[in-house]
Amino acid sequence: MKKIIFTALVAAFATTSFAQDIVKQMKGQAYSEAVSTLNSALSGLSAEQKAKGYNQLVEIGYPDASKAYNDITIANVQKTKVDISVYTPIVNALNDAVKCDEFDNQPNDKGKVAPKFRKKNADRLANFRTILINAANETTDADKKLFLANAYINSSESPLFAEALKAGDPYLGYAQFFAAAAYYKMENWQKTAEFAEKAIKCEDVKENAEQYLVSALTKNLKTKADTLSYLKKLNDINADKYMAQIASLYNQIGESQLSEKILNDAIAKDPNNKMAYAIKGENAMSDKKWDDAIKYFKKTVEIDPAFTAVWFNLGVCASSKGFDLNEQLSENGRITAENDAKVKEVLKEAAGYYEKVRELDPNREAISNWPYQLRMIYNALGETDKANEISKMLGE
Repeated sequence: MKKIIFTALVAAFATTSFAQDIVKQMKGQAYSEAVSTLNSALSGLSAEQKAKGYNQLVEIGYPDASKAYNDITIANVQKTKVDISVYTPIVNALNDAVKCDEFDNQPNDKGKVAPKFRKKNADRLANFRTILINAANETTDADKKLFLANAYINSSESPLFAEALKAGDPYLGYAQFFAAAAYYKMENWQKTAEFAEKAIKCEDVKENAEQYLVSALTKNLKTKADTLSYLKKLNDINADKYMAQIASLYNQIGESQLSEKILNDAIAKDPNNKMAYAIKGENAMSDKKWDDAIKYFKKTVEIDPAFTAVWFNLGVCASSKGFDLNEQLSENGRITAENDAKVKEVLKEAAGYYEKVRELDPNREAISNWPYQLRMIYNALGETDKANEISKMLGE
């Protein structure tokens, strides 16, 4: 038993001794080697010792960071590009200084907070931060963009640079926006939304950040609760701007009365609100109320005759109405000449709407499948020449 206790004491003494000598061990080492040395000892170090260790990393890496800063500054003046890897020593120095400051401002063994490294690190590294912004903006690589943006954000949020940033940080919003852009490319919707929501506070990137936020939030709409939370967010951002989306989503989750109220209020506020009429049409369309949908869509294109998607929806509604009518008026697969004329009248209306789409979108850039819909209608009308002409256009 005594032997076991003795062994434990020896191990504890060795750990303590190793921890106390951490800076001495790191001196003379290359940066990567010093990182490994510190990481292997971290679990046995006090906050004070960790601060010393991270500060030693700053000491080791600072000459390379300073050289990188000078090289990048010269390259910017000469308008030449540098590889993102050149920024690595600067990022490392900032990250290490932030970690150093975190532990340097924790109580020491005597319970006192007596920071030793803040002023020196803040003074020598503060100017390095802004050089990361242009690089984060220019790179299209998501990992590199995030690497640079995170270093800037972390340093901005650290008390280490509080004095330098007491008047505010003019580039924090940009960095948050770049982080959101990187996470969006990585399809990390939660992180995208988190950083985009912060970036919205920066007027210069507000509009684009808002787009990332709205898009990211739509990716996680799995339940009604998710949708309601999203709708609240849209209301908070800009209820008027996202009126159509809000009304449409309320209808999709079964809140049709609330959707209708939002749309009617929008029309009362602006009788020429084309999106309000378009969504009223879509809501009626989803309920297969073809006549109501056609009425609202017609009002939409009265306001905006070039609204191609609505002309297409008119075609869908009219053709659906015609085929439904054909089914209602047929008996045992047969239909009278009089009733057949009624059906064809509706289908001709549909053909007219699709022809309008053809006029507005001849190259199928907005609506790719209008030729197939129009050909189907012409076949149903027995106008085979027109149907064949579309097939020829399609190369079929």
